[in-house]
Amino acid sequence: MATHCFEGMLDSPSVNIGLTLGSGQVFRWGRDVDGWWKGIAYGVVVHLRQMGDQIAYRASSEQVATYCGEMEIDDFLRWYLRLDHMPRIRVPRGDTYLRRARDLLKGLQFVRQDPFECIISYVLSVQAHMSLTKKRIGFIARTLGERRVFEGETYWTFPGPDALSELDGGFYRRHRFGWRSERVAETARFIAGSIRDGADLDTWRCISDDLHALSGSGVGIKVARCIDLFALDRLYAVPVDTWVRKFAREWYGVTGSDTKICRWGEARWGKWAGYCNEYLFAYYRELYGPTLYDRVLSFDASGDASAVMPFDDAG
Repeated sequence: MATHCFEGMLDSPSVNIGLTLGSGQVFRWGRDVDGWWKGIAYGVVVHLRQMGDQIAYRASSEQVATYCGEMEIDDFLRWYLRLDHMPRIRVPRGDTYLRRARDLLKGLQFVRQDPFECIISYVLSVQAHMSLTKKRIGFIARTLGERRVFEGETYWTFPGPDALSELDGGFYRRHRFGWRSERVAETARFIAGSIRDGADLDTWRCISDDLHALSGSGVGIKVARCIDLFALDRLYAVPVDTWVRKFAREWYGVTGSDTKICRWGEARWGKWAGYCNEYLFAYYRELYGPTLYDRVLSFDASGDASAVMPFDDAG
């Protein structure tokens, strides 16, 4: 189904689209060779491009349904990108690593991802690198989502809990999703049984918390904190992975379990801990990442297209 194109401009003097969408927090965005960031969020195809202190956009709909209700596309993008909610980070005295990281990554924002898509995406991400996770999410969307043709490219919406709950672990194994794929099926079924029409933010927070407490759901502490940070407005959350463990040990002398490191970061940086952790995570990865796509700042400055795009040629 081909869709209309709705265009506009947003004031964004403090937001860097490249750092925001190229940081690794989202799986269904990519920068094309034409310089536009292209993605699909809340069922709407969106193209974004930085134009100095403004962001140009093209969208497939002028109305977007979210857990906060239906929004006009301008309001949605301001909400999704947090254009009116810039973090105010106070660096602890003597913390030269955070100061350097914050200064380099000014303009990075956490987008407000669709909670269901975010939960499933991060459960999938545990067993795969970024590019493979993107491909698997795209495969699920092509299998069960709705087709959208926009500006000559084909996108798919992400299926809802009811549709995804119909797939069992065998489906994921047949398509080589890995041995942990049962967790995706179980998580989708749990959400389908818990969700109500018009689920709001508090409902999604309760569902995520229940999944974290549920053995075998795939929502361990790292995944739970990613969901908190990237979809549930819990900006104090500190996800811990290999990169975080490394900078915590080498720069701050903090070792131990992921839970211990998480609690250390959240206590140290308070309500903006998620941003502080992300700055340091991205900066450390910039310094030591083995490939261009591991290095957030280098990729943002390179002008290269993303390795995996969220669309196919319409043909």
